Amino acid sequence: MPNITALTALLNKGQDSALLRFGLASAYLKEEPDDHLIQAEEHLKRCLALDPTYTAAYQQLAQVQKDRDNLIDATETLRIGIAAAESAGDLQAKRVMQVFLKRLAKRLAADLPGQS
Repeated sequence: MPNITALTALLNKGQDSALLRFGLASAYLKEEPDDHLIQAEEHLKRCLALDPTYTAAYQQLAQVQKDRDNLIDATETLRIGIAAAESAGDLQAKRVMQVFLKRLAKRLAADLPGQS
């Protein structure tokens, strides 16, 4: 798997693409998972701006947002991702995101009483 430096070099050469952004996010999460959530999130958002049908990016972005304790954004990302997966006929991605969304909904519901 290419590393952050190699992928960043491609980006700096102007070879921007959804695949490159997804790869960069994945490299950040693999090499420095705790320290680079913000960078991974930025690359995943750019990936989706370049290709809103990239269903794997929705799943990964929601996971990063969850890891950053941003459950509301993760929930919204999954809702958009489920719609994108449905439009693309990607039933497996849709199912995975639906399960993830249910788990997030349960966690949000459990957190509500503690916020009062």
